[in-house]
Amino acid sequence: MPRLAPVTRATALSIFMGLPRCWGEVAPRLCASARRLGRLRRRKASLRGARGSPRVAKAMDLLSQMATFVRGVESGSLSAAAREQRISLAAVSRQISALEQDLGATLLLRSSRRLSVTDAGRRWYERAVGILREVDDARASVREGAEVHGALVMSASVTMASTLLVPRLPTLLRRHPRLLIDLRIEDRLIDLVSDGVDLAIRGGAPPPDSTTLVAQPLFRFRRLVMASPAYLRERGIPRDPSDLVRHDCLVVAPGSSVPLRWVLVRGAEERAVEVRGPLRTTTPLLLRDLARGGAGIAMLPSWLVAADCESGLLRRVLPEWESPPTALWAMYSTRLRGSPRIRAFLDGLDTLEEP
Repeated sequence: MPRLAPVTRATALSIFMGLPRCWGEVAPRLCASARRLGRLRRRKASLRGARGSPRVAKAMDLLSQMATFVRGVESGSLSAAAREQRISLAAVSRQISALEQDLGATLLLRSSRRLSVTDAGRRWYERAVGILREVDDARASVREGAEVHGALVMSASVTMASTLLVPRLPTLLRRHPRLLIDLRIEDRLIDLVSDGVDLAIRGGAPPPDSTTLVAQPLFRFRRLVMASPAYLRERGIPRDPSDLVRHDCLVVAPGSSVPLRWVLVRGAEERAVEVRGPLRTTTPLLLRDLARGGAGIAMLPSWLVAADCESGLLRRVLPEWESPPTALWAMYSTRLRGSPRIRAFLDGLDTLEEP
């Protein structure tokens, strides 16, 4: 082997003299690297502390898998879920496989062209969406001054939406610019969980007691018997509830030829009258418009006809009689109790009251 030349004093001195200039270039980089290394070590130590418990570690893994699964279902492909999360497709597949193995059920049917959700996958998706929203709401609720953000899926009838909600939504959205309201218009009864709805606005009798449902009354109201002046001039004015059987009554009910009963009260007295008419529907808003046009007599919510009474488009029939009082309800899952989005929305309805 060739022998190395000995380092002379002159060589050592020249190296030493060159150090200051070299060190001035390298030192900042070394310091920055040391700071990054320190941050990484602290982060790893924090994660080790948080994940020290096997139960906590499993819960954190499950939340991650749950979020990946939900993104896959909503985007329609695992590739899209991988792009959204900025991880590899292989990592997404591993998370879904681990989730299916943990649950003991197949959630997704994967092929080269499409992604299909199994029945078990649909059930898991419905629960997973609610759990992830809860986690997001819990984080938001403890952040002082945190801005309300995210989607609020709502259900309301066309009558309630157009009359009570829509006039108040612009103010609410200006107050919370990062809030997204997904308003679904439907007159049918729904299941909040299976239909993926956060909050439903419904009128009527109080819902049955439930350990899974919060029913918050917004305000109480009555239904009034109404008709247009033109109809009353042509057909006469009823003087007693029994007179209604000789009139065309417009009713809120699903299609059926069975007579419908109107229940009316006057003080402590209660009367039930079977009414018939040429038209029935599930939408009070349409009945109001038909009554305005003189098609018949309708029993309508007081909040829906207040302006028509003032303008004279409709007249109250049997003014001493009205329906038993009922209420407008905001209904949501107990899992969403304390949700900033629901709280913000209900705060926006605090001016609701019976006209």
